[in-house]
Amino acid sequence: MGFLIGTDIGTLGTKTILSDCEGKVLASSFKEYGVLTPKPGWAEQWPDVWFEAVCETIREVLEMSKVDPGDVAAICISGLYGGSGIPCDKDMNPLRPCIIWADRRATEECRWVRENIGEEEVFKVTGNTVDPYYGYTKMLWIKFHEPEIWSKTRQIVTPNGYCIYRLTGSIPLDLSSAGNYGGILDIHKRDFAEQLMESLGIPRSFFPEDLVESKQVVGEIDEDGSRRTGLRKGTPVCAGGIDAPVSALAVGALDDGDLALMLGTSMCCGFISHKPRLSVKLVNFPYVARDREYLYSFAGVSTAGYCIRWFRDQLGQVELEAASKLRVSAYSLLDMEAEKVPPGSDGLIFMPHMMVGERAPYWDEYIRGCLLGLTLYHTKAHLFRAFLEGVAYGLRYSVDAALEAGMPLKRAILVDGGAKSRLWRTILADVSGLPMGYVAENPGAPLGDVVLAGVGTGLLKDYGVVRDWVKVSEVVEPDPGRRKVYEVLYKVYLEAYTKLRDVFKSMVG
Repeated sequence: MGFLIGTDIGTLGTKTILSDCEGKVLASSFKEYGVLTPKPGWAEQWPDVWFEAVCETIREVLEMSKVDPGDVAAICISGLYGGSGIPCDKDMNPLRPCIIWADRRATEECRWVRENIGEEEVFKVTGNTVDPYYGYTKMLWIKFHEPEIWSKTRQIVTPNGYCIYRLTGSIPLDLSSAGNYGGILDIHKRDFAEQLMESLGIPRSFFPEDLVESKQVVGEIDEDGSRRTGLRKGTPVCAGGIDAPVSALAVGALDDGDLALMLGTSMCCGFISHKPRLSVKLVNFPYVARDREYLYSFAGVSTAGYCIRWFRDQLGQVELEAASKLRVSAYSLLDMEAEKVPPGSDGLIFMPHMMVGERAPYWDEYIRGCLLGLTLYHTKAHLFRAFLEGVAYGLRYSVDAALEAGMPLKRAILVDGGAKSRLWRTILADVSGLPMGYVAENPGAPLGDVVLAGVGTGLLKDYGVVRDWVKVSEVVEPDPGRRKVYEVLYKVYLEAYTKLRDVFKSMVG
C-alpha cells in the first residue's frame, strides 16, 4: 500500500500530513514561526526557518504514523507566495531574507515600471498589473536598493522550491509560482515573458530552464534529505505550488465558477476559471490542477485573519485568560459576545487593512485600517463584530470584481481557521449574498499536496478523487433581512474607502 505526504510552508507555520491513497490522514504535524518586520510595511523571512520546519514536520508524521519510509510513494511541497523569491549565490546560499507577499515596500519600483514600461503592456503579457504585491517589483527593489546583493545573485527560488532543492538538488519553478511573481510569465503562452523580463532588467538566467506543472515529479530525496527527514532516499518529490490554489484543490474546487474562500492569515477569494477571464482587479495565474488550461484568479484582504488575531492579542486579554481556564478558544468567547450585537454593529464600520497598502481588488499603496462611527455607546463586542463584518465587506468587494470580469460564480466553499466561527460564516453569507458551503476539519493545502503527489506519480487517477474525500458539512444561506442591512452598510464602506483614499495617502511620511 502506498502512502503520500503533503507539506505546506505557510506564513506563520509549516504543516505536514501523511495520508493513504483514500485520503485518510494518518498523522499531522505543525511547526510555528514568525515574520520579520524591520520597518512598517515590511515583511521578511529567512528560508532556513522554513527548511527546518519542513524537515521536522516530515520526521514527526513518519514517527507518529509508524509508516515504513519505504512505503511512502511520494511527497509534494507547497508554499506561501514568496514575493521577491530567495536570491541565492552561485553555491545556492541565500543572500538575504525573502521579501514575502505581505511586504509593501516596492512603491517607487512600481512608479518606475509605470513610467518605463506601462501598466497596459504588463497586463497584456502577464494578465497582471503593477503593484508592490508582485514579486517582480520586489525583485526590482533589491536591484535598486541592494546592488551588492543583486550582483551576487545567480538564482531566485520560491520558498517551496528552495526546500525541494535542499532535499533533492533540483531547482523547480512551477507555473502557479511563476505567474504569481507577476512580470516574468506570459500567461497566454505559459512560458517565460523574456522580452518583458529584459525590459525590466530581470535576468532570465535567474530562473530554471523549464517551467513545470505542480503535479510533476522534479526530483528524488537525496542522501542528505533522507538523513534530515527520515524519508527513503529516492522518494519522488513533486513541484507543488502557491498554497492558496493548492488549498482550493484540497476542497475539490475544479469546476468553472468555483470559489474557494480561504480564511487564514489573509483572506484569499480564489476563482477557478476554465477559460481566460482576466481583469486588472484580480491576481491571475495558472491553477495547480490542469496548469496549462485552467486559471486561478484571486482577490481578498491581506490581513483578514491577522486582524482578528490582533484583536484577540491586544484587546482580548480577559477572554484569553478565561479560555485557558475553561479550555475553550478565546475566539469562541469573543463570538458569544458579538452574537448579542445586531447586524451592522450599531453603525460601526471597520476597514480591515492593517498593513499599509492592499492587493487585489483594491490595488491601493496607502490604504490602512480604520474604525468609522465609534461612539461611547459601543462596547468591545461591537468592535469585534465590526472586525468580522469589515472582512466580509472585503469579500463582497472581491466577489463584485470577479462578477465584473465575467466569472460564473456557481458555488462558494469556505475553509481554513476563521471558517470555524459560525458567526463569521453567517456574516460572510449575509454580506456577500452567497450560500457558504463549509468544509469542517479540512487539512487545507497539505491535502492538496497529497492529491498532486498522487496524480503526479500515477497512484491517483485524477484530481477529482479529492471530492470523494472531502464533503461540505454545512451550507449557510444568506438571511434576507440581515442582507438588506448589510447592503446599505456595504455602500457606506465603499463610499468611505473612496473618500478616505487621499487621507490615507497623506498619512504616509
